[in-house]
Amino acid sequence: KGLLIGQIIGRWGNFFNRESFGEYTNNVLTMQLPLSNVRAGEVTPWMRENLVAIDNVSYIQATPLFLYESIWCLLLLFVWNRRKLFAGEIFMRYLAGYGFGRFFIEWIRTDKMFLPGTDIPVNQVISAGLFLLFTAVVIVKRIMAKKSAALENRRKARFYEEQQKAEE
Repeated sequence: KGLLIGQIIGRWGNFFNRESFGEYTNNVLTMQLPLSNVRAGEVTPWMRENLVAIDNVSYIQATPLFLYESIWCLLLLFVWNRRKLFAGEIFMRYLAGYGFGRFFIEWIRTDKMFLPGTDIPVNQVISAGLFLLFTAVVIVKRIMAKKSAALENRRKARFYEEQQKAEE
């Protein structure tokens, strides 16, 4: 859980550094950044078409991905209140959940790195891989842990019955 709390707080560094934001938007959560303070490679044509001028300063309007990711991690923190069945389960659920949310957040980012010769973002591939791999591992390990616990309960019940018969 500490990792998630660190992730929630750490994402705000993207806000202060004016990085890792999303495509142009014009909604309640829009963040305006001075064009001069943003790397040129992260400003899309759509952002340039929709510049806002305030006191002779041009601003881009971008999606606040740091906020979305902070909220996503906060939701994950509240969802994981159930009891773990095996060692490492909480960390694996973190990786699966974070990968799931990050897959969609990466879709909106403007500073994507692509696999060579494709239009496939590297971070989306990694995020999807995290989600798929660790979701499968958690499901299999939970099933195995439940079966192991049931087997142990049957063994204890048999032992108890044998003790009862021996006392008679």
